[in-house]
Amino acid sequence: MADELWREEREFWLTGVAEATRKLDEACLMAFAPTGILTRRRVVESLSSTPRWQEITMTDRASIETDELCVLAYRVTARRAAAETYRALCTTTWIRRDGDWRIVQHQQTPV
Repeated sequence: MADELWREEREFWLTGVAEATRKLDEACLMAFAPTGILTRRRVVESLSSTPRWQEITMTDRASIETDELCVLAYRVTARRAAAETYRALCTTTWIRRDGDWRIVQHQQTPV
C-alpha cells in the first residue's frame, strides 16, 4: 500500500489542479509556513493560483500505515519554472474512504 501512496504523493506535487484536487478529502487541512492553516477550499484556491511543480525529489522517506490510514514523512526538493529551489520537510496523512485514498492532512516545514 505505501508504494502506491508514494506514487500518489509524487503525482499530487506534479499533476494539474483537477487531478490534485481529486486527491483531497473533504475534511483536509494543510499547514504551510508562513501561510498558515488551510482548509480544503483554500487549498484548492491556492492550487489554482500557483504554478505547479515541474520536478521533485523525495528523500529520507518514512511511513506508518494501518488498513485505513497511512502517514508519509519525507524531505522534498522541488523546482518550478523561473523560481528558486524549494526544500522542506513534509508529512501527508492519507485516509481510505469508500475504497479510495484521499489526503486528509499535509504539512510542509521549509528547511
